Amino acid sequence: MSVNKSCPIVFKSVDKHIIRVNAIIVFTFLFGFITTGNLMLILMVLGDFVIRVFFGLKYSPICFFIKRGLRLSGVKPHLINAGPKIFAARIGLLFSLLTVATSLLGLTLLSSTIAVVFIIAVGLEAFFNYCLACEIFPYYNKYFG
Repeated sequence: MSVNKSCPIVFKSVDKHIIRVNAIIVFTFLFGFITTGNLMLILMVLGDFVIRVFFGLKYSPICFFIKRGLRLSGVKPHLINAGPKIFAARIGLLFSLLTVATSLLGLTLLSSTIAVVFIIAVGLEAFFNYCLACEIFPYYNKYFG
């Protein structure tokens, strides 16, 4: 039973440059959280993912500034299918929520472990243009979509 790994069609698109710069920013916040334990950093990541998942990318404060910066620098948008990226944002929301919850419960090792897995996935997107959630998305879509 094979799974079609091509992008499932969603009638929305997103700018790949915004996604990658956002991943760099999330990576930075996660790195800060892992190294300092500063809960505010992961709360900012959680807040941005909440906005992206429930209200859309265009309402994300981080993405708003990224979009403006890219426009001012003259970078042309590179539109890609939004389906896998929407799924990736939902996974990011889940990881952010789990990191915050385990941190608030005092489960420091578990919180750090979740954050490390999260930072690896975000780092793959930010620095290698490899979306781990996008690889999972076709299987999710086949079995649960």
